[in-house]
Amino acid sequence: MQVVAIPFAPISLTEKARWHYAKRYWYAPDRALDAILTGNRRYFRYKKRIEWCLVQLGFDLKKIEIVPVEHHLAHASSAYHCSGFTEKTAILGIDGKGEYATTFFGYGENGKIHKIKEFYDPDSLGGLYGALTEYLGFEMLDGEYKVMGMAPYGDPTKYDFSRLAKFENGELIVNTDYANVIGFRRYKEKGKGYYFSPKLIDWLGPMRHGDIADDPYIHYAASMQKLFEDLSLQMIEYYLGDILKETGKLAFSGGGALNVKLNQKIIARPDLKELFVQPASGDAGTAIGAASYVSVQRGVPVEKMEHVPSARPTPTRM
Repeated sequence: MQVVAIPFAPISLTEKARWHYAKRYWYAPDRALDAILTGNRRYFRYKKRIEWCLVQLGFDLKKIEIVPVEHHLAHASSAYHCSGFTEKTAILGIDGKGEYATTFFGYGENGKIHKIKEFYDPDSLGGLYGALTEYLGFEMLDGEYKVMGMAPYGDPTKYDFSRLAKFENGELIVNTDYANVIGFRRYKEKGKGYYFSPKLIDWLGPMRHGDIADDPYIHYAASMQKLFEDLSLQMIEYYLGDILKETGKLAFSGGGALNVKLNQKIIARPDLKELFVQPASGDAGTAIGAASYVSVQRGVPVEKMEHVPSARPTPTRM
């Protein structure tokens, strides 16, 4: 029997994730009810597409077992199982969201991943960074590195972004009056809806257009980057601090792991000895994660990722 691992899984109605989504998006009752009544439709849609692709490639579905792996477990596995770390290892995942989870804290030991805590949509630092990426005139899920690149040109003390999100008593809460919004709360311009609200526009002014990184937008980028770093570091200390003090090993994945400025701050921790960042930290890397997770579960170890092959340029004649 051949096995195909999917980096997406059905989430039970008995789990907190779907109810959290419904509660936090109370102002959009249609979407809230969808989470409760048909909350796994994306998984079934993805599974159907994969089955179609396998048939096109000539596989017999009767001879294939499709194994779903939760999105953030796939991220976690892509970092931990590829790190080569043999000691107890702290595991961190930060991205926009998977099924419902947005942030993952756990640890790996003897090849097994243990989940400590997850946060759920809309409480997502990655989603908040993406919403501000849109506000600053870039494409969400594509232009976040441009915001990170703008940030050093600005002064993060000029604008206090603390109203956008907070981490208190072990919980991350994003202020959905301003960002990570859906439905009628979205700011709309030229027929397009964004993941921030008109209230954000009222506070910060019109969204940025054009190619000039000017005042005040460079300062907004700096403030968003600082908030992202500050809250991430607080969460790491709260949930993973003891493990880092014990072994000093951290495996990091998810789109947030591509934020090199955050990684510099993590490396500066005196208790950190080694940081492994999955090179394919975005969702593309969850294919590696799902495969490695299922492989290890079935007794087949995964080799340490020593390098990432790059495409060689094709010679051309002048």
